[in-house]
Amino acid sequence: MRKIILSEFGGPEVLRVADAPEPEVPQDGWVVELRAIGINFAELVERRGLYRKNQKTPYEMGKEAAGVIIAAGPEAMSVDSSDGAQRGFQVGQRVIVIRFGGGCYAERVAVRPGQVLPAPPHLDFDELASFAISFATAWYAQEELARARPGECALIHAAAGAVGSAAVLLARACGLGPVFGTAGSDEKCAAVRALGATECFNYRALPEGAGFANQIRARTHGRGVDYCLESIGGEVFDQSLELSAPLARIVVIGFSSIGADYAQAIARVHPLKLFLRSIGLFGLNVEQLDFPARRDVWTRMLAVVEAHELRPLVGRRFALDEAPEAHAHIEARENFGKVVLIP
Repeated sequence: MRKIILSEFGGPEVLRVADAPEPEVPQDGWVVELRAIGINFAELVERRGLYRKNQKTPYEMGKEAAGVIIAAGPEAMSVDSSDGAQRGFQVGQRVIVIRFGGGCYAERVAVRPGQVLPAPPHLDFDELASFAISFATAWYAQEELARARPGECALIHAAAGAVGSAAVLLARACGLGPVFGTAGSDEKCAAVRALGATECFNYRALPEGAGFANQIRARTHGRGVDYCLESIGGEVFDQSLELSAPLARIVVIGFSSIGADYAQAIARVHPLKLFLRSIGLFGLNVEQLDFPARRDVWTRMLAVVEAHELRPLVGRRFALDEAPEAHAHIEARENFGKVVLIP
């Protein structure tokens, strides 16, 4: 079997495909033959050895994928669900794989309960590999933390990316509006508007003194936004904070503008500033939520996704051997939506 396991941390060139043993079938789990693998931005940070404090090689890459079950363990059909994990998957069934510990940059993977989800029937394999983490992140931010309501004004940063595009789709489906986005090119902004955003601002093309904050203030008659999904950090975070209306909620899901030491580079926000403005500030790390086991939240999200036939935005496809090129493509900020690897 072909698989990527890092023997060193560094640039995209450290992603090398090698032969690996076939996965063993877990007693209570399955082996899935993967058809598409979703790349998450966090994996670019992992590849550099900067994602966790104690990252060590050999290091397995890949948090999500989609495929078909080809083998099941003798206890895989157990109906016991006291741990909240879904069971009952059968050989031949299409599924989504979630392995936050890594291992999905491969042709096949072993999974246990809590690492596999049923596939929404209207999505193809590329879309399934692009769906779970991005949509779960967008949903938890909007619905579980910000508790955004229909008619509220939303601002989605990096709106042409995997999570950002999912957030735009969910915001419109749930009745938020106006929905504003930011992106790094006119082409990306056009794609975001095609998803249903009211307007998208190219932060690289706006004239000095006319940044996205000023543009949105003008369009909201000075009020600002009620909900902001923030994934960039730095000046973008500062402007988003100033743009927040009374009772606004900002949900921080990442810091893509920061290259090295988060502790030194991330701005501190004094609670008094939030108090004086009546603003809520949240942090969201979907890896810590074990969302595949939170079936009530997943079910509520799927009801919206299927009712509106929402589809994740899938960008380029690369072969597994082309993983270095795929990572370089994302690092160059050239991607639209999710980039996928094909085993």
